[in-house]
Amino acid sequence: MKLPDKMELPAKGEEVSFSNIKEVCEFYELPHLWEKIEKDPPHILFKSDGCSLWFDSWKKSNLYAACFLHDLKYWAGYPEENVERLVADAELMIDVARILGSTQMAETMFHGVRVGGTEVFKRSFSWAFGRQKIAPKKA
Repeated sequence: MKLPDKMELPAKGEEVSFSNIKEVCEFYELPHLWEKIEKDPPHILFKSDGCSLWFDSWKKSNLYAACFLHDLKYWAGYPEENVERLVADAELMIDVARILGSTQMAETMFHGVRVGGTEVFKRSFSWAFGRQKIAPKKA
């Protein structure tokens, strides 16, 4: 997967259109994610909060793109899709490690999303937040 910040991503908190989501999926080579969204779009509109309860940048390195893609995967996920969630979290860890050139922050973020991103909390950043029956709670 590409991770350079060459694509202008929507701002934090901005509603993202399906056409823009398609462009993001094409740019970052995520065809399976787009197929999932196109086949069964989540009923809650997508907004990214960046690196939920974390830093969007660290020591002059921008983590927003990695977190945006992670949010997109969480939004499109289905409840109880445990393997897909683990893959999304591992990809975030790998992307952050590549951006920072270090594993410490990446591993910390991985453990944070494994605990804090579970769907039972029904937060605005929980797994499958785009498919929740009621609007997710704000962080």
